[in-house]
Amino acid sequence: MKKSKQKRTTIPVHKLQERTSLGIQIRNFVNFNRHDMRKLGAHRDDHYILIIQEYGYSHVNIDFKTIAIKGCAAFFILPGQVHYVPESEETAGWFMAIDSSLVDKSYQQVFEELALHQQTLLVSTEKVAQLVRCAALLCDMFDNDGQALMPGTVIHSLASAYVGIFAALYKSSNPEKDKQQLRPEIITSEFRKLVSSQFKTLKNPSQYADALSLSLSYLNEVVKAVTGFPVSYWIHHEIVLEAKRMLYYSDLTVKQIAFSLGYDDHAYFSRLFSKVAGVPAVQFRKDYRE
Repeated sequence: MKKSKQKRTTIPVHKLQERTSLGIQIRNFVNFNRHDMRKLGAHRDDHYILIIQEYGYSHVNIDFKTIAIKGCAAFFILPGQVHYVPESEETAGWFMAIDSSLVDKSYQQVFEELALHQQTLLVSTEKVAQLVRCAALLCDMFDNDGQALMPGTVIHSLASAYVGIFAALYKSSNPEKDKQQLRPEIITSEFRKLVSSQFKTLKNPSQYADALSLSLSYLNEVVKAVTGFPVSYWIHHEIVLEAKRMLYYSDLTVKQIAFSLGYDDHAYFSRLFSKVAGVPAVQFRKDYRE
């Protein structure tokens, strides 16, 4: 008798604390091992991932978007994004995993602002060489077993410099906006972070305005000016994105997913999903799993 396939009820979360107590892991890679990639499968991380590719060709799928990485390039993955690598050919480069608490808020803001239209960044060989030197120096601060050979403060300082260079490359590829927009950008960033952490409990735009001590009209005005979309769009975007992840990567029913996302009325959730995603939840699962 065949054993029944075990139901998937959650998306695996890889925790950096289980691999290192320093909040940083860095390593060089030459050709991703396909067996290891399949073994990893689709998952989330509770930390940032920064990758520099020195040469080669690969694909990474991040939240239902496939990104091609060619030649000298950089890309990042935010904490919580579901991702996997379906293809990789003759690649080499450097991988860094770093705890969010070690990433300066200004650097976090750079990555978060680019996440909606997340793309790889083509990098000059000179800039890649600069990052590679920094990564190699960081790597030298650990022994073969991953144990630190230098004080944590030294390692963290160099890691912060590495992340800073990485963020600066992305920032320079997107010309800075007028300084008058600084406050709106800060408010929008705080709003997006709040949505990311509270979307299961806070569903109403006015709740976010209250949490940020702002009027709803002003919050809407600011968020729309910076992102092009109103407050309600981002709340629904986060809810439906998480629902898509659960529909694809777990075997929970639509009703179970609705409850896990904070909806007592699963019929209302189904209507919301259809409106935002353009297809019913069951159809989305069928289409993406075929």
